[in-house]
Amino acid sequence: MSKPRLIILIALLCLVLTAGCSRFYDGEYRNITKHEEPGTLVGDAEQYYEVHTYVGMKNAVQSLITAGAESGTIRANDYPSSVQDDIARVCLDATRDYPMGAYAVEYISHSVSRILGYDEVNLRISYRRSAEEMSSVRSAATLTDVFSMIENAVESGQSLITIQTSSLSVKEQVLLNYLHNFYRSHPDLLTSEPKAVITFYPSEDAISKIVEFAFSYREKREQAVERLELLVPVAEEQAAAYESMSPQEKAFYCCRFVAESIQNTGRGSTAYDALILGNADSEGCAMAYQLLCNQCGIDCRVVEGRMEGSVHYWNIINIEGDYYHVDASACVGNTLTDGFLFSDNQVIPKYWWDVDKYPACDGPMTIQQVMEIILARERTGDENGPDAPVEPD
Repeated sequence: MSKPRLIILIALLCLVLTAGCSRFYDGEYRNITKHEEPGTLVGDAEQYYEVHTYVGMKNAVQSLITAGAESGTIRANDYPSSVQDDIARVCLDATRDYPMGAYAVEYISHSVSRILGYDEVNLRISYRRSAEEMSSVRSAATLTDVFSMIENAVESGQSLITIQTSSLSVKEQVLLNYLHNFYRSHPDLLTSEPKAVITFYPSEDAISKIVEFAFSYREKREQAVERLELLVPVAEEQAAAYESMSPQEKAFYCCRFVAESIQNTGRGSTAYDALILGNADSEGCAMAYQLLCNQCGIDCRVVEGRMEGSVHYWNIINIEGDYYHVDASACVGNTLTDGFLFSDNQVIPKYWWDVDKYPACDGPMTIQQVMEIILARERTGDENGPDAPVEPD
């Protein structure tokens, strides 16, 4: 074979091999790098963390804090920078930026010794929280999970809960608004509005943080339970009396029951004040109406606004997809035509509220149409007529 032909043959063979290798690597390619387990815990009788990087040192210190350890040892092997400088920074960051450190650690002291080719770091950790407090911190993945924990806490009358979360949506005002709205929507669970002081560790804007809630209540837990045991059966009894009625009739009779329960338009601001004590202001009437509507399955919410320039409370209800205003307090000592089933246009001259927070009330039904439904029921001799609902003792 001539030399030129041999050279051409070798070149073609190289091209074939190269193409084959290319197809092989296109099918599966992996970039393999050395993996370091940051802050590896080693040893049996005398345990220590072996680290090779700053990240490993940071994770070792955080692991000690999470475990609630009061002391610990770190051995830095083949460490690329100053162990003395890095451990000082790690300890500072652990108490300032690490959630459990910011929440629980008072201070961290350290010493560094050079031993047989490696640096040994000895740590002493002082805590301002007890082991029980640290172990009671619960985890929440989402804002919804945090809301659920708030609900469970206030329903059971807890005074303090701590939650660790990485949800960026967990903000102080969001949490306070939820607590407020939960109370407004559930007068069958809470007899008065709980207050909360919220503290973030390390900060509200941190990605991962611990949130501490300190709750306070107007009544002791035993008193709250006793009040609910008196209040809820009254609402349940009324709802049972209205069971066969239309939603319009239920809404009407709930309003009438609240108005007739009030003997004094005083300063009582809860459903208990209105339905049990008979002494309530507009807030108490709105909370009582909320309670009755809840029991009757009527979508209802409390409105916080003003009437003729003064702070005032009333409700918005949803009847068959349409929204209406109901002010039970305006019906006290008057007829229901003074406060039942109004549209936005009908109440705007007298009432003010944040229209962005509540649905538009533009339903077509009037109180006169509801009365026609009630009168039709009376004419048919239905025993569940307007006089059927039970009055409170």
